[in-house]
This record gives sequence, C-alpha cells and structure tokens, in this order.
Amino acid sequence: MYVVYPDVAGAGTSDDNTLHVQVLDSPSCYRWYLIPANRTADVPDKSGETWLLHVWIVDDRHASLSELNNTAQEPSEYSAQLTELSWRKKQHPEVRQLYNSHVQHVLSKGTAYSRNSSLWEVVMEVDNSAEQALLVSGRPVMLDNCFVRDTQVLLHQPQFTDRTVSSSVSLKGSATAPVLVKSPVSSGVALLITSTEVLFTQDSFLTTEALIIPDDVLQSCSGEVQGAAFTASSLYVIACNSLCRMAQNGTWERVIVQGVSGGLVGLKARERHSRVGRAQVDDECLAVWTSTQLFVKSSSESSLELTSLPTTQLGASGYSNNTVPILDVSFPSDPEELGVLVQVLTAEGDNKLMTLQYDLPTTIWSLPEFTIQHSSAGNFSLLYLASAMPEALVWDPTNVTYSFSNGTGTLQVLKGNMTSNLVESIQEIIAGPNGDFVIHLTSNKLYYGRVDIENVVELSPGELPEAEVVLFFDVLGRLQLVNYDSTASLATVRLFPLQAEVYSSMYPVTSCPYHRFSHGIDVDGYYIDVGEELKIWAMILYPSGSYNNVEVLVRNGHLLQQNFSSEILPSSLYTTENMTLHFSSNVTFEMLQAENSGSYGTTGIVTVEVRPKQTLYSCRGSVNMVTSISVGCPPNRHIRVRRPFGTEECSSYQNYIYTLSPDMYDPTYKGEGCQGCAGNSTEVTYDLDNLGCPIDVFYSDHFRPTVDLYDGDKFVREVTEDFFVWEAHGRTGYGYNATMQQAGCACEAQTLAAMLTAGNVSSPGDAWGPQNYQPCSTPCDPQGSLSGQHEVLSSSGVSALKFGSSKGIFVFHLKVLDPECSYCVLQTQFAVRVYGSPRESLDLYVYLAVLAFIVGTVIVLALTYYMYYKLMAGEHEKVLQEWTNKESDEQEGKESEEEEVKKEEE
Repeated sequence: MYVVYPDVAGAGTSDDNTLHVQVLDSPSCYRWYLIPANRTADVPDKSGETWLLHVWIVDDRHASLSELNNTAQEPSEYSAQLTELSWRKKQHPEVRQLYNSHVQHVLSKGTAYSRNSSLWEVVMEVDNSAEQALLVSGRPVMLDNCFVRDTQVLLHQPQFTDRTVSSSVSLKGSATAPVLVKSPVSSGVALLITSTEVLFTQDSFLTTEALIIPDDVLQSCSGEVQGAAFTASSLYVIACNSLCRMAQNGTWERVIVQGVSGGLVGLKARERHSRVGRAQVDDECLAVWTSTQLFVKSSSESSLELTSLPTTQLGASGYSNNTVPILDVSFPSDPEELGVLVQVLTAEGDNKLMTLQYDLPTTIWSLPEFTIQHSSAGNFSLLYLASAMPEALVWDPTNVTYSFSNGTGTLQVLKGNMTSNLVESIQEIIAGPNGDFVIHLTSNKLYYGRVDIENVVELSPGELPEAEVVLFFDVLGRLQLVNYDSTASLATVRLFPLQAEVYSSMYPVTSCPYHRFSHGIDVDGYYIDVGEELKIWAMILYPSGSYNNVEVLVRNGHLLQQNFSSEILPSSLYTTENMTLHFSSNVTFEMLQAENSGSYGTTGIVTVEVRPKQTLYSCRGSVNMVTSISVGCPPNRHIRVRRPFGTEECSSYQNYIYTLSPDMYDPTYKGEGCQGCAGNSTEVTYDLDNLGCPIDVFYSDHFRPTVDLYDGDKFVREVTEDFFVWEAHGRTGYGYNATMQQAGCACEAQTLAAMLTAGNVSSPGDAWGPQNYQPCSTPCDPQGSLSGQHEVLSSSGVSALKFGSSKGIFVFHLKVLDPECSYCVLQTQFAVRVYGSPRESLDLYVYLAVLAFIVGTVIVLALTYYMYYKLMAGEHEKVLQEWTNKESDEQEGKESEEEEVKKEEE
C-alpha cells in the first residue's frame, strides 16, 4: 500500500487529496495491443464485413506515448523486439468476443505472423454491430519472468457515413456546461455539445469534427441546440425549436411533429441498446416532449405519436389533473418501458414529483406507489440505473433522491462512518452498465454510487475546477473522462482509474463480503418460445462464518414459470453457493389462442438481475448483471419442408413453365394464386428460388410432408403439431386418404372451405390459423358428421394427401395450426411433382414387357451361341487330333523305311 499526496508546501498524509494506492505483484507484465488495419466497408451492412487486425505485445514500462494512448498504428522499436522474441518462443494470440452470447459477433478466419512488421495479422469476420468487445489472449509463454495478460479491447465501427454538405449551419449548445450525448449501440459514437460548438466523434474522441446541419433543414436559424439523442440508426437534434434527423448515410431532414403545442423542451432515446424482444428492430425508440405533451416513437412506428398522459388515473388517485408538467423522460433496463417524471398537485396543494411508467407495446400507464415531495422550482432530471427493477435517481441541482428496490431516500456522501449532504451544484449524473453511477459536480468533484446503496463516496477527479469536463461509461464498464479545450476546439479523452479511486476513498475499509462472484449470463439476452425452457447459473464464494448469497430480481416474472435451486458447499475457509435459475414457458392452449387473438398477454420481456446480497464499495469488478428474456417468437424462426436426399440439385426447373388447364381449377377458390381463371388455361413459371426442388410423389402413394423447425440455418426440432396445406394456384386434383372418423375425431373437424365461408376472407392463410383452430379430439354437442375428409395433417396422424389420377406440379402453402407449437406464425411453401398416372403406368408395363422380351431374346441367342461354340470346339479338337495322329504315324513309317535303307546299303 502506497500513500500518495500533492508535492506542494504544507501538504501531508492527512491532506484531503491523499490517495491510497494498492500495488500488487503480478507475473503478467505485458499486454496485448490490437488495432484495425483495414476493413471492407466504411459502414457495415447487414451481413457485416471482414477486418484485418494488427496485434503485438506491449510493455507499458517501455511503451511509446501513442501505445499508451491507444493511438499507435505500428509497434514501437521496443514492442517490435518484444513481439519478435515472443513469436520465437511460440507465442500466438487468439482473438474472440469477450462476453458469453448465443450470437456469433466475431469469427477468426486465420492468424499469421509478419516478420517484416513484427506483429500478427488476424483476419476477422465481424457482424454489423457498431461496437465489438473483444478479448485477446495467448499461450502461457514466459519472457524475462513475465507473461502476457489477457486484454480487453473495444472495436468501434462508424455508425454514420460522410456528412459533408455544401451550405450549412454550425451548431452550439444552449447550456453553459458541456453536455455529452452517447449512442446506445456504440460508446465510441457521441456528441459533445458546448456553448461554442458541437463536436461529433465515431472513435471515442480520437478524432472529432464539428456537427453541421444544411441551411435548407434549419432554414437559416442560429443553430442553438436544445437537446440531442441517438437511436440505433439515426441522430436527432432539437435546434431552433425544430426536430432534425440525420440518417446513417449522413443526410439530414426535418421531422414534423404532428399536434405539437408550444416549444419542444427535450428528447431522449434509449441509453443502452436492447438486442432482444420486440425492441430489437433497430432500437428506434424515441421520446420528445413539450412542457405538457409527450410524443413517443417505438421501434415498430415510423413517426412520433402524441401519447396522452394518464390524467384520469391521476384524478382518481386524488391529484389535480388539469395540467401535468413533464420534467424529464428516461428509458429503464426493460426494453419495453418508458419512465416519465411529472409534477403533480395534491388536493392539499402540495407539489410532488411522480415517475409514471408507460408500457410501449400495450400503451398502458401505471402509477408508482410513492411520490417525492419538493418545494424548489429547480430543474429536475430522471435517470434509470442498470437493474431488473425500475431503480432510478431523481435530482435537481443540489439534491439526489434514490428509488431503489430496498427503499427510497436522499443520497448522502459517505466519509468514514459519517455522512453529509451534497453542497455544490450537480452538472450531470451518468449510469454505468453494472448498476453503478457517477455524480459530477460543476466544481469537477466526483461521487461514485451503486444501486441499492444509499451512500456515495467521493473520488479525486484529477482536474481543476475550471476545466470543462464530461464523463461517460463505455460498454466494458470503464469510466472515460473527456476534457474540452475551447481555445483549441479540442476534446481529449482519458481512462479514469475508477476502481483505484474507489479503493482509496474506502481505505482503510478494504474487505469485501465475498471473494468471487461469477455467472453464465448471455449478454445478448435469451428467447423462450412455447414449451421451451432456459437455465442460467450464478456462483458466489464468500468467507466461511459470514453470510451472503446470490440475489435474483425478476421483473414481469408472471410470464414464465420460475424455479431457483441452490447448492451450498462449505469449507474451512470459504463457502460456495451454486445457484441454478430455471425458467420455462407454462401456458395452456386457451391462453395461447387468446394471445393470438390479442385478448391475453403471455408474451413480453422478462428482465432478470443477479447480484450478491451483501456488497460494499471495496468489492472490485461488476456487482450485478442484467439480462432480458424475450417470451415470444424468436427472430429468424421458421419452418421448412424436409426434402428427400438427392433433390438438392434441379437446375432444369429454373424458369420452367407448366400449363394448368381450366378443369384443374376450383371455381370457388379464394387466394392469391389465380382467382377467376377457371375458364382459361394458365401458364405458371416455377419459382425455383423460393420453392426449391419439387418433391417427387408417385401417383398412388399417400404423401404427408415432414416439417422441420429452424432458427436461421440451425435445426431446432421436427414439428409434430397439427398443420394444413392448400394449393397456391387454386388447383384441384388432390384430397385426403382418411375421414374424420378414421382420424379419431370426437367432433366434426374444421375444414378449409368452412373456415373460408365463416371468416369471409380472401386468403386461406388468414381464414384458418392458431387464433381459431379447434382440435377435433375435443368432444362437442352435437357431434356433427364425421364422414368428411380430415384435412388436418401431423407427423403422428393418419391423414395424408392423395392425388389419384392427377399429375404434374402442385405448389402448396403449409401453415401450422396448433398454437402450442410456437408464438411465431409458421408458414412456408413447397412443391410436389406427381408422376406415374394410370395411363402412364400401363405404357410403362408395355415398355417393361418389350424390354423383358428383348433381354430374353438376347440371353437365348447368347446361350445358343455358347452351346454351338462349345459343340463345334469339340469337333474341331477331334479332327485336329486325328490329323495329328495320322501325321505322327506317317512320320514314324518314313523313319522306319530310312533305317531299313541304311541297313541294306551297309
């Protein structure tokens, strides 16, 4: 432990500026340095892009200034030598995404070392997220008794393209103190609004440029900015009492707010990007307000809509509802809620503050259980902290009131065992991603707090009182301090040593109620469909003899069935609690059908927070984790009809045209395919891109499609629930092989014709679906006729399609009927080619008979030839043997004669 104090006359260890710095001996002396070298696009598209990353090793004791500031584009001489030596010792970096997630945001495609540059080149596929949190790690290679520690790195991608305009208006802020507005999707994209200019950055203030708006948008006004907010794809600015929007391509437009009365006072967007649920669609939520009017734009809306305040509810609760002044607006962690801070007047004439909760999907207001009484006329602000519950701070220039799950009150400054009030004016309060926050005073004093702790601790900012400073948290939870120099029009950023400052403020109280807290929560959230379940784990390790445990907070928990189980593992030094959080969908058929018809709510967002029950400021690292579970249809969930093996290639059907004759149409057909064309032949072009290869079905076979459920390209399961089909062009010539009675129905089953008649709609897909499906297994009175065809198909049912004498192409729509299959509307298309009609079968038999005759004739001829060849070969051998014997006898006779002649001569 080291004591640090100012080196000035009269200062000593008892001075208020004394810092207590803890220095630990670590075997990891080096760190990884990562910088993007090039990318395939200026702004990532929906499919993402490919990056080339340069990675090398840095020793901060010998690093260059640019490496210390994270602006270096190449290794310093010392870092190059260090990297070369490490490479020779088989060091090799691995780059992957930092947080647990079911979404693959980055994917390494290869790493190679460049000896010419003394660095590693890493090729990464990066998705379209504007900010990537990466972890660089390596092998346990020691160099000079030191290792390279794992390093967290943020990669920023531009959210907006070129913003150059020919004639424009320069902007400036209306407040004296600088204000920072950060993008919800990237902490590197921000606006710094000052009294002289507005600076825009997309790389966390490594570079900045002045924000300007075209003349024709602002219509030659002074360009004074009253507020600004980022959404996932836009920047909104209130200037000259006008709302202006900059799109991702850099173009500006003026947004017309219909029904506005009076001047616009402020605007807010979500401060933390939500990746799950209905709010995942670009996260375009925006709130704009006047002194008494609120305009809200949700992600599903294209324009701002006037949202009436709950004056009737306020009046029924005993408050005056003549006028309800709006003071501020903020978005909580729940991605489907909005908080509105208003001033209400009681029947006794007392002014009170109230935070109204607005549910975006249902447009329902709820009133809080408590109010805050005040007598000042100051400006009030509202800020939600990262928590499952709507835990918030409300403040004016001199007081901060907290509303936590464990109570409400006024924040106090903690000094040792004493507390005191804030005595200076508050400039800003910012919230971090882990339930923490920082109070920044106009004198540049800083105070640090955490959710559910009613006291804050003072930090040493390291800045002069007159310095123009603003703060922000990045996605890693690090506190960044931005210093603005108005004379040089320059903004510089530095990393604030938050943990060290908090540790120094708490000294000598340095103990923590737990040794370790960890969890397996997915940072991108979860999705639960009908019948699915989810398990999350959390673990806490704390000293034996003390008490602590994992605390779980759940908002909207009624949407899921919950079961939490803990396993306690005691030991002599530490006790471990392993907690498993089990969430499952537990809904009935009736509830799901009501949900599909819009009369019952079984879908929504469940917000979950895990954290230690007992914590102190001396505890290091994140103290809580908040995630969301979207109960509903997961994104990219769909169905596919399984095709037999070998039907993957059928290029012959590209632009294939077939003809449907008039007798193939149902004159009563209602659908999008071919209404009113029963009197004419129609040519149909086969849509190979959407339908894929047709499934071949022999005319006499019964066909039941096998349906699979997918998330994107990932197979989930086979669909076993009920579904139905209909021909896309109204073609007839198919039916079903089983009657309702044969299918085991206890009541007359629904049919497509009956549903079309009852629904009076033009499309079969609209007439029949999960919202009105009734299984025929449910008894009814009267029972009705069970002799009709059973048109409901399933993998375990007996009913199947039959085609009789029909042939050719059938294009079917398929839709799942059973609401217990999924919250999604599951519908797809597929094609069937029916071949082998009776006439074709007769011709086939003739062809087969002729072929058999020809084959038989060939076989007989072959056998005859073989027998003839065998016979003639025997005769030929016999004659040959006779000639051989004759020649042999003649030769022997001749030799005998010659011998006799020789004897006579002798």
